[in-house]
Amino acid sequence: MKTFIVLFIAICAQTLGDVCLKNGMKSIGEVNTLNPAELFHIGVQVFTNPYVWLGIFVLSIFFGLYLVALSWADLSFVLPVTAFGYALNALMSWKLLGEHVSPLRWVGTLVICFGVAIVSRTEQRTTKPASAAAETGASAA
Repeated sequence: MKTFIVLFIAICAQTLGDVCLKNGMKSIGEVNTLNPAELFHIGVQVFTNPYVWLGIFVLSIFFGLYLVALSWADLSFVLPVTAFGYALNALMSWKLLGEHVSPLRWVGTLVICFGVAIVSRTEQRTTKPASAAAETGASAA
């Protein structure tokens, strides 16, 4: 259960971080150049934008929680479950950013949710943690 709680908070953080980054970049505008001087100027705008910094901060929380979840469960469990973030991103893009999400995207989002539901019903860890394996090996000797 603790893995699901950590993953839920991580997915929410990932979605909020993505929304913050989108808000920050929306205020800067479209990047249409590869000129180094202009890119530097845009970089200054990006890294002085509070929404971008908030997005980076919240995404770092996601990353920390993701690492914790990986220490508890298999990658083949954690990664598909975090794919639920795609569904939450579509919902928040539509609700908070006013983006149009086509019916085909909603269908794809439902497919992702169905896949996450299937994976979440499987065993979280198929191998022993390293510390338990070391103890088992030491007691067998």
